[in-house]
Amino acid sequence: MTNKIKRPQVKTVNTKLRVALYIRVSTQEQVDNSSIETQKEKLEAYCKAKDWVVYDTYIDPGYSGSNLNRPDLQRLLGDLKHIDAVMVYKLDRLSRSQKDTLELIEDYFLKNNVDFVSVTETLDTSTPFGKAMIGILSVFAQLEREMIAERMRDGLIDRAKKGYWVAGGNYEPAGFGVRHDGDLYEKEDEVKHIQAAYNYYEQLHSITKMQARLKEDGFPVWRFRRYNDVLRSRLNIGEVSFAGVYYKGRHKPIISKEQFDRVQALLERHKGKNWGKVKESLLSGLMTCGGCRESFVTYKTGITKRNKKSYRYYICRAKRFPSEYTHKCTNINWNATKLDSLIADEISNLLINKKTQPTKSKHIEYDKLIKNVDAKMKRILSLYAEGRVPVALLNDQMEELQTERLYLKKREELQEEKSSIVITEEDLKQFSIDLNAGDFPTRQAIVQKFIKEIIIHGDDIEIIWNF
Repeated sequence: MTNKIKRPQVKTVNTKLRVALYIRVSTQEQVDNSSIETQKEKLEAYCKAKDWVVYDTYIDPGYSGSNLNRPDLQRLLGDLKHIDAVMVYKLDRLSRSQKDTLELIEDYFLKNNVDFVSVTETLDTSTPFGKAMIGILSVFAQLEREMIAERMRDGLIDRAKKGYWVAGGNYEPAGFGVRHDGDLYEKEDEVKHIQAAYNYYEQLHSITKMQARLKEDGFPVWRFRRYNDVLRSRLNIGEVSFAGVYYKGRHKPIISKEQFDRVQALLERHKGKNWGKVKESLLSGLMTCGGCRESFVTYKTGITKRNKKSYRYYICRAKRFPSEYTHKCTNINWNATKLDSLIADEISNLLINKKTQPTKSKHIEYDKLIKNVDAKMKRILSLYAEGRVPVALLNDQMEELQTERLYLKKREELQEEKSSIVITEEDLKQFSIDLNAGDFPTRQAIVQKFIKEIIIHGDDIEIIWNF
């Protein structure tokens, strides 16, 4: 009889620290000493001096440090189980928010036994002193951000007081263009358009009728909401605003103060009893016209001597507001009560016929698709770091890839949710009760849970389900 001796397996362990290098630059810092190349060079030199191994380099070019919505930061968080430490050139490269900094270090890094190192501040969370200094410096990083925001706000208020347009971005108000210094200049065609709109509204007391007259006059008709905003805009009487406070503008008024006040009085008078109230439309936001692809909206008929009762209808928006469109929609209107009932019946029938076990569907390996996108992002960043890709092209491609990654991630989550769905008999009973007798918010929530889109093809209804 022989005894077999089990010898212990010998594993080769890499004792060198695996370090993830994280680099972030804002748009303004692309030309400063905190550029991508500078940060990368100093971080790699620090690792070489410490005899540490660089696991990977994570770069977020042109992203703000005020939030965590950065593609390579999210990729880094997903790789924490493979690394021993995260290294940055400076603490504010990680985040300018005290809350986010502490959340990243305490809830992500330390909980995964990952240390955090900042080269410039010589911080290391593997020591008690380093942990304490992280908290202190993160406070100053947030303080700096808040002081910058306050200075910017004060500067904008000062410019508004001087009469400059301070809306920011590429937005230009109706009737005006914006010069680089914030001065407004008139756009002659739009000014005539706005002046005609004020005149017609005073005559007709209706934005819809006003749109029809403007269309007859050859103006490119805007949407109802834009006219509503234009008629209420104090910019037209020579004022600018910031944070709800109005100041005298540097531009000339295009509407007299007297006419503006008359129009405001009419707008208030014709708000109607339903102004500002949410309409109880069960299918609101779900319906699309099968002819012109515009959304369906709801409207309610008025009570007259002949018709003692009002009725609700669903109608294509292009048909409801024909003045806003160049095409004519001929799709039919649907009685809202009838269509609501029809859709509720379809959901009930679907639930009754549905098996209580999840249905099998084709499984897509979204994790591989996401990894492919990550690889593309990494290649583009490498080319940028080597100076072979201009920053404009880098930003465009990174934005496209980030959008693709978010889409794949969402589809992956939906696939996981669907695979775990099991509808029980009790669920069916509960849904059935809610659809027939539940309050409006409950019924609407159920409809939106099951239905992605309803396409109206005349008398035919096409339902696209969420599963």
